Amino acid sequence: METAPPSADPQVVDLARMSLPRLMFALLHRRFTGTITLTPPAADAPGRGEGAGSRRVWFQGGMPIFTDFTSPHDSIGQVLVDLGLIEAAERDRAMAELARLAQPGAPRERFGHYLVRRRLVTGGQLRKALRVQCARKVVHLFALRAGTVHVAAGDAAAAESDASQPTQVNTLELIHAGVVAHFDQRRIAAEMGLLLDGPLRLRSSLDRYRAQFHFSRGDEAVVDALRPGNLYVTDVARLSGQPEARVAQVVYTLWACQMLKSANAPPEQSTGPIATLPEATGSSTPVLSHSQAAGLRERDGLRAAEFAGELERLEAAIAGGANAFDLLGLATTADRAQIRAAWHVLSRRFHPDSLPHQGLGHLRDRSQSVFAALSEAYQRLSDDAQREQIVALLRGGPVAPRASAGPSAQAVLESEVVVREGDKLLRAGNFDRAIERYRKAAALNPDELEIRAAVAWCEYQLAADKAAVRDATRAVLFEVLARQPRCVRAHYDLGLLSLGSGDDDQALLHFNHVLEMEPDNIDAKRQIHAIQLRRSTPEGPRRKLFGPRR
Repeated sequence: METAPPSADPQVVDLARMSLPRLMFALLHRRFTGTITLTPPAADAPGRGEGAGSRRVWFQGGMPIFTDFTSPHDSIGQVLVDLGLIEAAERDRAMAELARLAQPGAPRERFGHYLVRRRLVTGGQLRKALRVQCARKVVHLFALRAGTVHVAAGDAAAAESDASQPTQVNTLELIHAGVVAHFDQRRIAAEMGLLLDGPLRLRSSLDRYRAQFHFSRGDEAVVDALRPGNLYVTDVARLSGQPEARVAQVVYTLWACQMLKSANAPPEQSTGPIATLPEATGSSTPVLSHSQAAGLRERDGLRAAEFAGELERLEAAIAGGANAFDLLGLATTADRAQIRAAWHVLSRRFHPDSLPHQGLGHLRDRSQSVFAALSEAYQRLSDDAQREQIVALLRGGPVAPRASAGPSAQAVLESEVVVREGDKLLRAGNFDRAIERYRKAAALNPDELEIRAAVAWCEYQLAADKAAVRDATRAVLFEVLARQPRCVRAHYDLGLLSLGSGDDDQALLHFNHVLEMEPDNIDAKRQIHAIQLRRSTPEGPRRKLFGPRR
């Protein structure tokens, strides 16, 4: 990345031509140090004072460090309360005491400094709160659709003298937060134009900076779904299980940060993003005309009609007694991996909870019965004995005695929901709460081996003496693999166990097994990268570009 040279002449950017996310990424790319001053259109009206309505943000190395405007809900006291660092009553008492101590005409002590001096918070806690406060205030600016931005390069001395221990805000994470907060699908379509309707491809630069976005798990699923390339937004929504509106926000974030492009664009000439700050007139972006707006509404209507047609065909197939293979669109020769892949796509497409986000909430009740039928079909085809029975019936051969009935489709569906809750808790390190969810899921669906692996891993994490239970945990995971060799969770957890015992070679073997089954599994990629980095850099991995991951 470049470093912006000091300049006495500020550049003027028109927000109607270059959005704030794109501008902020350009500043990050240049490692810009100085200030930007945003002026909404209303502030330019005749009769208003100079600078009225303006908002100024100081940058250091391309990252915001300080703002000079107030936001009622983002005072440092409120941020500290929101972060759980002080109680609201404690804050109010401190504010009252600080007001009582203030001398008329004398400079008033900053509230944060007062809290540190009274040892109500530590210096580190105050810096964290200041960083969150700055980020929250800047996110509000993303609501601006028009206005001007004066970009003036310089030093950050003014901010350092005004701010209490200024700290840099992660710009990439901030851009995504601003997009999620203020960019709906219509606004994104207005900026990206036809690009949003075409096939998309990730740029190679994303591999370097992906972790800095701090994507949620759902957003990570969107990025993983984009990985193969040549996919449309609707395809990515189906593969990731995320609403199209959320997919559009992730796509826009990556596009604004020059880490995504049209799949029809020519090959990249370099591996890194190339961001440029526009001249005073800005750079042109598509504007949503009346005809384009009408086209967007027509496209939404066509998507709803398409989904309703798919739903109607499945309802007719269910009413006509279609077999499990036909419902999932599979040949009778489909193997377990093909069955799971078909279920993955269909379950995300017809899951009732995803419909309201796509403007299809009126079809939710109809989708519930279809989803239950698809779930039951998947359950039957996942059971070897039941699958053989169905194949024999379709071929007109002898039917083996039916095994005892497994869990109902409703129980399987509920189990999957509970497992997802457990996975969220597991990622957050709440192993005691996660194991409760997994055990409930196991009670609903006792034959699901991935749940058994999840329970074993939580039991290991909760053990007071992990070394004493490591071999027992490993035995359970290998037992799972003996019955289900393609269990990603078991291979990944075995890799972590091998890391804990210092066996990097065995860990690499398991993590590579994970990538064989799920080539875009980001967790396995990170573990492999960490091992390779540790081996190539004896002194340990270098500090990340934007600081440690929080």
